Amino acid sequence: MNLILVSTTDMRGGRSDVRDRMLQALIESERALGGDRTVLALLLQNCAAEELPAFAKALPAFVRPVAVAGRVPLSTARNILLRRLATEGAIETDTLVAFPDDDCWYPPGFLVQVATLFARNPQLDFWFCRYASTPGQARFAEDEPGVARTAEIVRNASSNTIFMRGRVVNAIGEFDEGLGVGTPMGGAEDLDYVLRARRAARRTAYCDAALVGHRDKSRQLLARYYASSLLVLARHARSGVSSEFHRKIAVGIYYALRRRLTLLEFARALRRALAERRNTKPSQALNFDR
Repeated sequence: MNLILVSTTDMRGGRSDVRDRMLQALIESERALGGDRTVLALLLQNCAAEELPAFAKALPAFVRPVAVAGRVPLSTARNILLRRLATEGAIETDTLVAFPDDDCWYPPGFLVQVATLFARNPQLDFWFCRYASTPGQARFAEDEPGVARTAEIVRNASSNTIFMRGRVVNAIGEFDEGLGVGTPMGGAEDLDYVLRARRAARRTAYCDAALVGHRDKSRQLLARYYASSLLVLARHARSGVSSEFHRKIAVGIYYALRRRLTLLEFARALRRALAERRNTKPSQALNFDR
């Protein structure tokens, strides 16, 4: 089974150490997968066209770098690569696709198990786990994957931990470029993406374990991304996540009481979300290309 990873990195962001950690983990995984089965589509931001050849020469052979001179939002970066891959016809029905950040890494043997899990379960289209700064290891590929509940998708599916068949990626299209790091909304592009994938997938499974390496969740970031997450849940409320939308409103009240959000921030987020829900018709909520 072929594996395509879609990621981006800022060449002037001072994060070469974490980027190298991700690449080293992929080098080890690529060997275990049997070679020529892994592709890392990597958008090099803050990289002038004339700089690309030198950077590319230093990268592993499985990396396909694309350069942009400035900075673009995370959702836009992924879409640039998805369009390039679509033009090349690279994402086939059974291609496995993932979207790791450049500070994410996979423990030894993890990607081999993911590939094995999908190969053993032909109806499985979407699988995810959790992440942590000290990820564990488990022999999950040998077990029957548990069917993911909506609440688990909303609360635990992250761009760093999701794996999808190409049939789903091709069906749901691109990330919403109005969401994500680098946009005014600041986040939740992956939440919108996985909720669309949930409807397109024949089977979605979840492993309740932290198996991917990434910095731990922070309370500050949860509050920062609150407005965008609430907006996305409002958008999808008519397609089976209304309980999570109402729960998120309660979380916002808690954040406001604990002063993680100001009352004005909470009020603005709620007003915007209610307008989004009101303007999203049931037929639109089921539209994979939204």
